[in-house]
Amino acid sequence: MLESLARILRQKRVIQTLLPEVAKAIVELVPCDWVRFDLTDEQGRLWTRFVRPGSEPERPGLGEVPRLGSRESEYVRTIEGGFEACVLLGIGEPSGRLIVRRKTKPYDEDLSTLRSIADVVSLGFRARPFEPPPKPRSPFEEGPLV
Repeated sequence: MLESLARILRQKRVIQTLLPEVAKAIVELVPCDWVRFDLTDEQGRLWTRFVRPGSEPERPGLGEVPRLGSRESEYVRTIEGGFEACVLLGIGEPSGRLIVRRKTKPYDEDLSTLRSIADVVSLGFRARPFEPPPKPRSPFEEGPLV
């Protein structure tokens, strides 16, 4: 069940480049229309991307995503136009959240599967850079040196 997700997360790539494949594997396990990853870094900053199956990850606008609080909890709720579920990411203390949405039915029966997915994603994303390092500029380009 989770082997395909674990196989993807074993690749030695940064999180940004893994997200389309991870989202596709999540959609195969738990049908959803939209997946959002909220991760905190060492300085407590929030790194967020949302993925629609079959498309590239997108960054939400400023202020669209609330900060990860100390009282954060898992939930399943009805939203306008569908249903949403949130499970926490991290080992021990929450260090992020995985939010999924769909239009068809509530996530009540799928919550245990989502928790298992969150555990595998937490282990796979641990100690990885979020984005690839910037490419060094060529000597003929204008701008600051990296």
